[in-house]
Amino acid sequence: MVSIIIPTFNEEEYIGECLKSLPHNHQCEVIVADGGSADRTVAIAESFGAKVILPGVANRARQMNAGADAARGDLLLFFHADSLLPTGGIESMIAAMRDSRVGGGGFTLGFYPARTFQSFQAFGANVFCKITRILFGDRGIFIRAGHFRQIGKFPETIIMEDAALSSSMRRLGKIVILPDVVLTSARKYASETKLQAIYRTVWAYTAYRLGVPAEKIKAGYYGLGPKKPH
Repeated sequence: MVSIIIPTFNEEEYIGECLKSLPHNHQCEVIVADGGSADRTVAIAESFGAKVILPGVANRARQMNAGADAARGDLLLFFHADSLLPTGGIESMIAAMRDSRVGGGGFTLGFYPARTFQSFQAFGANVFCKITRILFGDRGIFIRAGHFRQIGKFPETIIMEDAALSSSMRRLGKIVILPDVVLTSARKYASETKLQAIYRTVWAYTAYRLGVPAEKIKAGYYGLGPKKPH
């Protein structure tokens, strides 16, 4: 069984479409780990038959760890609430993980709505991922449940928990990047200039590699001012 774990916090605008994109059969269970949403996120998730757990804190790493603790599957897929899984994505993941030399992996990333600059961003992100095998959560991250526990789960930090997990995953074996495209909302770039959007991504990973404290990384990542109107 595959357990699909989705951390949420006030995601009523996106969670429905995300859940529609997921398979609903005996092969998969869907776990929504909610961080205390004040909107209809939980109600929408329950209407799709998802198992909802309430870790009691809005911290993505802790929410995903709690979801993994509640999971019954031998394969875990950590997935964002504003992402869409491609048809056949689960089957591709299962096929890849039949190889014992594979420690885990992710999907190819795309953004929606489809615009030229977001396509450029996705291309750059995919090249970076293929070179470094560092995975970020907007493409989905999959791993065997036993291995996830073995490497210590997500570090319960406030940012870059996905990069830290994928660094640990490389000790398990090969990290695969599947050609199936996960589409993720480009909403976080909507109020930024193109330069700000590039800076946000470069800053976060560079600061993480240099050992900058998580609080400063988060401030730099989320603290960009909105672009000026024309």
